[in-house]
Amino acid sequence: MKKYRFFDNASTTKCCEAAIELNRRFSEDDYANSSSSHAMGQLAARAIREARVFFAETFRVDPTQVLFTGSGTESDNLAIQGVALSQLTRQGGSFSRTGRPRMLCTATEHPAVKKSVESLISLGFEPELIPVDSAGNILRERLLGLLDPAPLLVSIQRVNNITGTIHPVEELASLIKAKAPDTLIHTDAVQAFGKVSLPTAPSKVDFVSLSAHKIEGPKGVGALIVMNRELLRYAIRPLIWGGNHEGGFRAGTQNPGLIAGFHAAAKLALENQKARMEKIAGLNTKLREILAAPLGSKIVINSPADAAPHILSFSVPGLASAGLARCLEDRDFIVSTGSACGSEHANEPDPVLSAMGLSDTLATSALRVSFSHLNEEQELVEFAQALKESIEHTAKLMGSNRR
Repeated sequence: MKKYRFFDNASTTKCCEAAIELNRRFSEDDYANSSSSHAMGQLAARAIREARVFFAETFRVDPTQVLFTGSGTESDNLAIQGVALSQLTRQGGSFSRTGRPRMLCTATEHPAVKKSVESLISLGFEPELIPVDSAGNILRERLLGLLDPAPLLVSIQRVNNITGTIHPVEELASLIKAKAPDTLIHTDAVQAFGKVSLPTAPSKVDFVSLSAHKIEGPKGVGALIVMNRELLRYAIRPLIWGGNHEGGFRAGTQNPGLIAGFHAAAKLALENQKARMEKIAGLNTKLREILAAPLGSKIVINSPADAAPHILSFSVPGLASAGLARCLEDRDFIVSTGSACGSEHANEPDPVLSAMGLSDTLATSALRVSFSHLNEEQELVEFAQALKESIEHTAKLMGSNRR
């Protein structure tokens, strides 16, 4: 297979060897069902239990507050729709007497959050988007203005998946709870775990969503951390019904290989977080310098200077991002035109950049470069040349098409 330089690590990462081996082991050797009482089943159950304890210790919660899911997307859905369905049940299936409960999320949220919130309209909920400024930061006065009447839930990403904008979720959660103490707070921390700090209990944040494959773990496993144990009693309902797996909150045979792989990757990510992020920050700084000269006049940086360093969004005004990405791929570089979970309309303006107030010209010409600690500085020098050639080639093609 052709060897590419992979600059799309916000969409996924290379699975670490430890996670690969654990997935193999629990698929080929210790492959028993973890719910079985026999010795082989208990080997699998032990791996899941150890993973649960690790995440519980990381977030300073009880192991029962760690719910393993099939993805970060499912974790987001379980938090948002699980809270909504629980509220609907408590109200007897109708809000006609109590008014429509409001669900808030930032205008720049990942589709797993934004679409989940919007899907609740048919059940009688009222979704509202929290506006952001040109750097993707939440407009705090506007947020506070949306808290009367108090919403049922507010969801705020810790790190934005397109620009890397970092939201101070604990600080914002404190502001929200001061005005609306019963409002629940969820954060999608999929792009943040192993990269920036996250809430730990006790916290004003109620739910934290994670995903394994963003930190060199396997695809197909995530987690929802319920930060307040009492919420398990009344605030959230399952989306998947069946057996009593995950404390009854997520039925279905558990995959010990994926969960153990998530555990292994998370342990490595947290142990090496400081060194990895220092290297990645250096790569980010170097790429910004490269983009500024000699390509600066042709490029607009969309990510704020204080964004999470593993993500850098920039636009080449007038050139379609899909065409540029293809040209870069021809030159052995893999980049993204936006979220891998929202890429079905590649030629339309990126919704995150549009919500930040960027023009359609910038929002349709944006590329996202995202690093891992496996990338090297020499790749950036070669990337600069490939980008220069790609810009020239795409401009020529567009000029020919206009004729």
